[in-house]
Amino acid sequence: MILDNRFASIKQLRTFSWAGKILITATLYFLLGHIGFFTAAYSGYASPVWPASGWALCALLLFGKSAAIGVGLGSFVYNLSTKLDILSEYPLAPQFWGAILIGCGSGLQALLGSIFYNKIVRDTDFTRSTAKVIRFLWMETFVCTTSASVANLGLFLMGIIPVETVASTWIFWWSGDMLGVFLYFPFFWSWLTPDLSSSKKNALRESIPVILLLVLITSVTFNVFRIKALELDYPIAYLLVTIVVWSSLQFGARESSLALTLISGLAIWGAIQGSTQFSASSRETSLLLLQSFLSAMSITSLLVLSVVRERREAERRLLHSHGELETLVTERTLELTRSNVSLDETEARYKRLFENVPIGIFECDYSRVKALLDSLPPMGNMQFYRFLSKNPEFMRECARSIRVVDANLETVKMFKTDSKEAVLQITKNIYDIGKSNDFVNLIYCIRLGLRALEYDVFLTAHDGSKFEATLRWSLPPESEKTFSSIIVTAEEITEKKEAERQLKASLREKDVMLKEIHHRVKNNLQAISSLFSLQADYVNDPKVHEAFAESQNRIQTMALIHDELYQSKDLGDIEFSGYANRLSAKIRSAYKIGPDIRLKTEMERLNLEVSVAIPLGLILNELLTNCFKYAFPSGFQPESGERSVTIRIAKEKDFGVLEISDTGCGLSGDSDPFEGPSFGLTLVQVLTRQLKGKLDFSSSLGKGTTFRIRFSVSQ
Repeated sequence: MILDNRFASIKQLRTFSWAGKILITATLYFLLGHIGFFTAAYSGYASPVWPASGWALCALLLFGKSAAIGVGLGSFVYNLSTKLDILSEYPLAPQFWGAILIGCGSGLQALLGSIFYNKIVRDTDFTRSTAKVIRFLWMETFVCTTSASVANLGLFLMGIIPVETVASTWIFWWSGDMLGVFLYFPFFWSWLTPDLSSSKKNALRESIPVILLLVLITSVTFNVFRIKALELDYPIAYLLVTIVVWSSLQFGARESSLALTLISGLAIWGAIQGSTQFSASSRETSLLLLQSFLSAMSITSLLVLSVVRERREAERRLLHSHGELETLVTERTLELTRSNVSLDETEARYKRLFENVPIGIFECDYSRVKALLDSLPPMGNMQFYRFLSKNPEFMRECARSIRVVDANLETVKMFKTDSKEAVLQITKNIYDIGKSNDFVNLIYCIRLGLRALEYDVFLTAHDGSKFEATLRWSLPPESEKTFSSIIVTAEEITEKKEAERQLKASLREKDVMLKEIHHRVKNNLQAISSLFSLQADYVNDPKVHEAFAESQNRIQTMALIHDELYQSKDLGDIEFSGYANRLSAKIRSAYKIGPDIRLKTEMERLNLEVSVAIPLGLILNELLTNCFKYAFPSGFQPESGERSVTIRIAKEKDFGVLEISDTGCGLSGDSDPFEGPSFGLTLVQVLTRQLKGKLDFSSSLGKGTTFRIRFSVSQ
């Protein structure tokens, strides 16, 4: 049950022993039954108001299902006590069995009421909601048929009540039980459970004068004191409805139920005493009028109380929400204040940055330019560019449409003015439509959808002087649809451009000087070679002649490098494959190699620095000379049938490869050419180490020789 574990007072009540709960329930039911007995009208059993039914439901909700036994016991004992005159003579008379049957019906009705209350109403304080009050009224309307049905069926079957009175007895019994629940269950329940209503403090103390006034008016209305002068021949009982409604509006469930209980008690007492307010042709009819009056009073009181409780709860929630809203508004106001302060600080920081950055910054509005471009008919890119080039009036209209919104302090220095306003006035005509295609290119790029553009222009300062600047045009993402905020930065580059021009002039002079140096070095090497040739003419020793020839070849190799540099546009690098072709042709010519020896080349394009090209050229000279001199002795015929020398130049990642191979006579496996007295091969080893390279040699007798040098491309 949902009520058993909710309130401390209920828990305390449930600590009574099982027998104690039953005894308390039975005793109170018995006493309340005798109170209801005074109004019994039909068949000696049914009463218009049965207060015990209200207590029965309350007892089961307070004590649990075991209290149903107490309800049945109290009902049984009560019914026995009302039939003692018969039972004293006939102990097992039908009235005895009828008392048992009525007790069972009363207990079953209370049990069903508690079960349905927990399932349908599901709230300790059912008067807090109109919907729950209505569910309670409907629930008890149906549940209260239980006792009436069980009791009347049993009494009829036992012959206690005749068949013609069954219907009227059932209706009177059912309505009496139902009215007893409506009137007295709220009273017992509100006073035996914690007050959960939102009525104001000290409500009971404040309600006492109202309740006393209500008792006085009710007593007078029903002439409880039997004063002849107060007898009224017309009904005024329903005037009490206003007081009941007012008490429900003003006070809580306890005070309202107390007032209703007092009114019902006085009304019943007045009806018993023969009050004229419910006078009718018979006692039964008079009690039916009383029953109708009390039903209207109880239902009205419960509904008004629930409406008031709902309104108060709504007001409480509204006040709570209002307080939360005020707190939220206060918090949001503080956050907004902090955000505004932070925003102001950020704006000030960016404003300082905007104003003091050493680059001119303009904020421009291009929205009218975009409108002009959007008004043009669709056309291709080339067609659009030709349109811009051939329509200067349209370009001038675009230039006039640009509005410079703001500029920073650097622009004041750049344009040599005394204020930003003067800068804004000058920069209205920042684009010289007639003398440059820069603006045409800008409009063309805008139409293409570019979001950034950079170009160099000449600008005119306030004093008429010209200066060069780099303009960077950029479209922020937030302005892509409107073009209302375009950022244009201007960086003066006059000094930079002048330094650039001077540097280019200096480089041109150095290029000329280097070419002249290379030319003179080449000429000097040629002169040295000629001196060797003249000196050789005065010597008759063949070995000396051979030494002079080898030295001349080495000098020619270095001279050829300087000739390549002299003729090259790039004075720092040499395209080595072309150089190798020229060098190999010169060596072949110098040694008068005939067409019977074929020279093959497999060369990739390879650019080398001078510091790499010169030693590598000398290596190529020595190895190629060695091949021409020794690879093909007289009478030797290669196995392949072809006498050839192959030069291979390749690039492998960050390394270069120079490979010279021949199909000549080769060397035996145990021969090492580097162990001999050859100056040329010694020079090859030295130069390879200078290049931080690796020299590999392979040879096979009768199958040729291969030299492979692997070196770093850059030194």
